[in-house]
Amino acid sequence: MRVARLTCLVFISALLGCGGGGGDDDGGTTGPPPPPPPGNTQTLGSITTNVASMNLVAGNTQTITVTALDTQNGVIANPGTPTFNSASTTVAEVDGSGAVLGLYLGSTTINVSLTRAGVTKTATVTVNVTGVLPASADVSTTSGDVFTPNKVAIGQGGSVTWTFGAVEHTVSFTSGAGAPTGISSGGYASSHSRAFAQPGNFSYICTIHAGMNGQVIVR
Repeated sequence: MRVARLTCLVFISALLGCGGGGGDDDGGTTGPPPPPPPGNTQTLGSITTNVASMNLVAGNTQTITVTALDTQNGVIANPGTPTFNSASTTVAEVDGSGAVLGLYLGSTTINVSLTRAGVTKTATVTVNVTGVLPASADVSTTSGDVFTPNKVAIGQGGSVTWTFGAVEHTVSFTSGAGAPTGISSGGYASSHSRAFAQPGNFSYICTIHAGMNGQVIVR
């Protein structure tokens, strides 16, 4: 009788030691789940530009684009917004998107900078400009509800002529003290010129068509 009881106890202990014969035991083949992947820990190593130099005729533009690389020369996606500045704004200007506008005969450097997680890297682009800003420019709307080109640059005292097609448009200046009188009714198949006596950036819109805009840069 005692032997039977001992045998029963050994059998029950064996079952308990096996976890009751079920549950989550996988026989030790998989282990715990892996940790989540780490976040983007790329360290900024350098930046490069799409051009090392550019040659512009005064009044024309070209855009600098920037690629950020980590310390292993891997491309960093969404590295942040670079900054741009011109060493000589008399020769060429650059806006926040990297668009360089040639203004006057000469050479200058566009300095590019990008900061990421406390690390700053720089690059430079040489700009060579020929000629001087034109005394006049033409803008057309014959290709639809857009001003083409939507940005022109002229010298101080110059003029811009807007040529309208079969659809009526207006030119209403929204910024820049010293802007000339706008064009309240473009009519159809007509041209209208305006002179710009003062330097500045003169943005304008068509009050008839939403989103139709342009800019005259005068230097």
